[in-house]
Amino acid sequence: MATVQSLKKKLHTIRSTVKVTRAMKTASTVKYSKISAIYSEYGKYSGEYLRLYEAYRSEFNSVFPCRNPDAPCCNVVITSNKGMCGGFNTELLSFFSEMQENGVLVSCGRKGTEYFERKNIKTDKNFVFDDIPSYEQVKELFDYICSLIEEGKVSSVKTIYPEYVNMMKQRPVCKDLFTYGDSFNQEEPPLFVPDRETVIKNTAEKIFMCVLYKRVLETALGAQAATLTAMRSAYDTACGYSEQLETEMNRKRQSQVTADVIESSSEFSMKGDI
Repeated sequence: MATVQSLKKKLHTIRSTVKVTRAMKTASTVKYSKISAIYSEYGKYSGEYLRLYEAYRSEFNSVFPCRNPDAPCCNVVITSNKGMCGGFNTELLSFFSEMQENGVLVSCGRKGTEYFERKNIKTDKNFVFDDIPSYEQVKELFDYICSLIEEGKVSSVKTIYPEYVNMMKQRPVCKDLFTYGDSFNQEEPPLFVPDRETVIKNTAEKIFMCVLYKRVLETALGAQAATLTAMRSAYDTACGYSEQLETEMNRKRQSQVTADVIESSSEFSMKGDI
């Protein structure tokens, strides 16, 4: 049976856990709020680009033609840098493993890179982004993908990442970066300045970069949401356990006091009888 001293030690440990989980929950809340605001604003910006893409899909796709149809696919796996976010990374990496995709493998995020190293899976390139990814960081990834396409080393590009549904749910998905298809008919084509070719080329790069950056942001948002959820749960559990220990310790103390009183009363009665 636990003594008061052992309960004190446990309570001290649990209270330390409460402090740590409270601090991590606060940090995750701040990061989640920042990324959520960025993602929301960028979603409006990317939405306009995607509408433009749908209107001139074939022309934009022609900027990044498939130079070697027999080349393998490029798989871009986007994970978080840190753990403590429940099954966020595990579900995504299991999803990718089940795909059994061969070809060029690009890992984005420390957790993905560590996983592939443990499994002895060769990656062709590794990228690490900040917890709040910058446009410049993702641009390096985009430039690398473009170089693979230009050199004919890959025939297509797939991004494997956790799609953000809501704060409590993120689901692994695999989506093409370049989606080929017919364009919508335009009755009145816009004016291209300085010329159509230049505008299409520059806009195509921004469109596909926009799609890629949005997916990286989505991963970062989901990671912080999962971390925040996990830290909230850990904090609540630690607080609940702390309350239980305090109650048990108070009961032990009260029992000990009661036992001492009874013992003192018994001794006093015995002396009175004598």
